[in-house]
Amino acid sequence: MMKELSTDVVVAGTGGTGLGAADAAASKGLKVIAIEKLAQVGGNTRISSGFFAIDTKEQREAELHLSTEEAIRQLNVYNHYLNNGPLTRRIVENAKPTLEELESLGMGIKLNPTAETTQFAHRDNPYAGGSYHMYQDKDEAYPRIQKSLEDKGVKFMFNTTMEKLIQDEDGTIKGLVAKDEDGNEIKINAKAVVVATGGFGGDEKRVAKLMHTDRLRKLGVPNMGEGMTALENAGGINIDSHALIHAAQLAKSKVTQKTSKKHLAGFSDNPLTRVLLTPLMWVDPDGRRFTNEDTVYDTVLWANAAYNVGGMYYILVDTKTLEAYTAGKELEVSKAGPGATDKPGDFVKLADKSVAEGTAFKGDSLEELAKNAGLNYENLKASVEKYNHSVEIKNDTEFAKKGIYLKYAVETGPFYAIKAQVAYLGTVGGVRVDDHLRVLDKNFKPIKGLYAGGANAGGYYEGQSYPAYEGLASGFAWTSGRLAGLAAAEDMN
Repeated sequence: MMKELSTDVVVAGTGGTGLGAADAAASKGLKVIAIEKLAQVGGNTRISSGFFAIDTKEQREAELHLSTEEAIRQLNVYNHYLNNGPLTRRIVENAKPTLEELESLGMGIKLNPTAETTQFAHRDNPYAGGSYHMYQDKDEAYPRIQKSLEDKGVKFMFNTTMEKLIQDEDGTIKGLVAKDEDGNEIKINAKAVVVATGGFGGDEKRVAKLMHTDRLRKLGVPNMGEGMTALENAGGINIDSHALIHAAQLAKSKVTQKTSKKHLAGFSDNPLTRVLLTPLMWVDPDGRRFTNEDTVYDTVLWANAAYNVGGMYYILVDTKTLEAYTAGKELEVSKAGPGATDKPGDFVKLADKSVAEGTAFKGDSLEELAKNAGLNYENLKASVEKYNHSVEIKNDTEFAKKGIYLKYAVETGPFYAIKAQVAYLGTVGGVRVDDHLRVLDKNFKPIKGLYAGGANAGGYYEGQSYPAYEGLASGFAWTSGRLAGLAAAEDMN
């Protein structure tokens, strides 16, 4: 027998989006039920490190006086104006009060100034690098946030997964059907539903089809797309879902699945990550050099460049370079993405271990390396000759790499091709919404009673790319959720 409940608002998912929505609706005096497929709140937001916001007290204390208008202008330009302009404006304008509300609920915040950005490419842009409000003591903060919401009357139901929306003949949403951990169905009648289930990053086949490659590497993502499917079935139009591609990883390396004060999700304590995180020579699976490797200093640009060749590439090094790294003479190590360990190591032995594990290839000559790695020898030979000439003259005539990074040629065998894969932290983008996060149908009309935010809402990002502004996805999650909850309360009244 199906269990049946009734409420004013039901929120599906309790990551940043769902928590923001539940808090906003409850603060307006509405009865709220929040369902969560996991056994705890936080969802995929737990692996994020910070919140993008402008003109906050933390920035003013750091004597950063940033303009909302300039932030909006930069986001619009970065997105080539393919983003939803009114939505972008409302998100940026409401990020500050949302951050203040989050702090009042129990999350500690510390600004990461531009000078301390891990994204070295952002050092000269306080909007990209100085708007990152870092979460503090997350493991203790999320239970505090849950308690704050429970004190406001929010009822949480854990181990409960959304299945489908309840919709009248006229299209009005009247609640949802969920399933508990024992497989029992639960019908929750509601005047409004906020879908905050976090996209579909856990569905590797769906992501591979969407991104046209099966070479991407997934980092711990629980979201299987139940909410997105329900939104589409109810008439929502998925306009821009894509994987949140995020730096790259050494193939099959053991990485962390959650962030800490020192490292982001994806961190590995293998010293070989210093080879991954420096701008050495990169080639695609056909043996061609394909980009300016300086992109390693920007998480998003790095991932974008590697995604363009299918999401997998090789770091090409010779023995002489590995010996220099063993001696501590590596290039400036990027802190983008998960960051690299500073542990010492014998890099030749580490590379040989990767060869034994099948995540790198070795050859006494370039021809032998090409044969072992399945690379086109003629392409590889031509690429290495061009690269070595660029190192010699300190001028990259192919991709304009900075001369200071043209330090290590590929000329002393044995040679190595170390495999790297683009990682992704779930999906972002989603169904078309208005600037109040109401879900719109194919005629651009609101579907009454239906709202979406975070990784279910479209219009904040361009195409496949994720804007390189630190904390943007997490800030969008909390802020869009809060705006969705406020809109639901406003529409009911």
